[in-house]
Amino acid sequence: MQIILKLLVKFFLLAFLMFGLQQSAFAADVLFNPSTGSYNAGQTFTATIQADPKGASINAVEAKISFNSAILSVVSVSKTGSVFSLWTTEPTFSNSAGTIEFGGGSPSPFSSRSNLAVVTFRAVTEGTAQVKFDTASALAADGLGTDVLESAVTANYTIAAATTPQPQPETPTETPTQTPTGDNEPTDATIAFGEAPRAPVIGSQTFIDPDTWYATNTALFAWELPFDIDEVAVEISTSSEHVPETVYEPPVEEILLTAEDIHDGVQYLSIRFKNQVGWGAVLNRKIMVDTEAPLPFDIKVQTGNAKTAFPLLTFRADDKTSGIDHYEMIIAGGEPVLVTPEEAALGYLLGELEDGTYTVKVTAFDKAGNKYEASTPVLITAGWLPPSETDEEKSFWSFLTPGNIFIFLLILLNILQFVYHIYEKRQNAKREEKLSKETREIQDQMEKIFSALRDEIYDQINLITKRPRLSKKEREAVEGLNNALEVSETLIGKEINDVKKILK
Repeated sequence: MQIILKLLVKFFLLAFLMFGLQQSAFAADVLFNPSTGSYNAGQTFTATIQADPKGASINAVEAKISFNSAILSVVSVSKTGSVFSLWTTEPTFSNSAGTIEFGGGSPSPFSSRSNLAVVTFRAVTEGTAQVKFDTASALAADGLGTDVLESAVTANYTIAAATTPQPQPETPTETPTQTPTGDNEPTDATIAFGEAPRAPVIGSQTFIDPDTWYATNTALFAWELPFDIDEVAVEISTSSEHVPETVYEPPVEEILLTAEDIHDGVQYLSIRFKNQVGWGAVLNRKIMVDTEAPLPFDIKVQTGNAKTAFPLLTFRADDKTSGIDHYEMIIAGGEPVLVTPEEAALGYLLGELEDGTYTVKVTAFDKAGNKYEASTPVLITAGWLPPSETDEEKSFWSFLTPGNIFIFLLILLNILQFVYHIYEKRQNAKREEKLSKETREIQDQMEKIFSALRDEIYDQINLITKRPRLSKKEREAVEGLNNALEVSETLIGKEINDVKKILK
């Protein structure tokens, strides 16, 4: 008994250790970096959402994040530098609801700490703000989509009151008006304190990712103004090093760009802030626009040399702005077939089509989602026929499967029950007939017996009644005998009739 107990204890310890090892091998965290910090009201700062697989291999993360919108506001959520290339839920935010949502994945699993998205916050007022994951999941690259999330780390940011710079005594020298040049150094007549503004952080609900092509030329761009900004310079340019000179005073917090401002191609929204120190760093935010469909193209049909050869289709579309992303080909109204530009350049060989004329439709998509459709008839003379469906000859033993045997036994059991039911019915009929016959014979015998008994009684009564006188007891005996005879005959007759009714 002690040996069995020791074996059981060892078994449970081994199972516990294996379970613990499995849990530790499949664990991942999602977190903000930095997860803590102290900032002043009006200041903007960034926090990177990261996934730490802890040695596991994951390829997808989804999360819904909440923050105190009274203390913090989101300026933008950027996918730049993200490990994800596929997005099931585009990064979005709502300052009114105080939420951030995203969901993405990567075709290549990763096992080291990686960046998912970058959030730019603006400190609104003093206080302590928590940024926490309401829901989150980290899916392992195990083919099953196992959620291996172990913890979602809450970030805490402390916001202090805005600091008001203390100006130094002014000199009587007149301060000349400063122009928005690239020189951030104050002039000799400028009274400077603090530091020049940092580069702005711009957000747009239309142009979310600066490295993605969009098929629209109208968008609203917005940014948060620090408390000490006096002027804003904003311009559209084609250079990533452009310095804007168009000044908005008082400073604006957003700008609406239309088709008059944005044309197809790569442009930059250049913006910088100015405070009492001077002009700050310039942000050139890339904007990629393509509103035109790919150029018209033809589908070339190249027939094969052999009679049984299928034709080869070649096609190539051009897009002068964003370039061709992929093609979708539909043959005779069937399901779309995805064709890459590389595959289209090599040619697409048709196959498994019966002789006849088919319409082939090819749609070219550029990287902004614009499309152009081309179609052509294709004659097939390869003589291909679909394989005929022939019934395979099956032996008797092939039917002896467990399921067929079970069904056969059920049918056999029902047949036996039916045969037994008929047999029992016939046997009961024979017994009833025999019993009915016996009843009739009993009835006949009883009638004969009672008739003979009645005659004998009457004869005896006649002998007795021939005497001149009967005593009182003799008369009572004669009357009682007659009454008993009548009652017995009546009762026996009733029982015989009941038996006859049952047998009918």
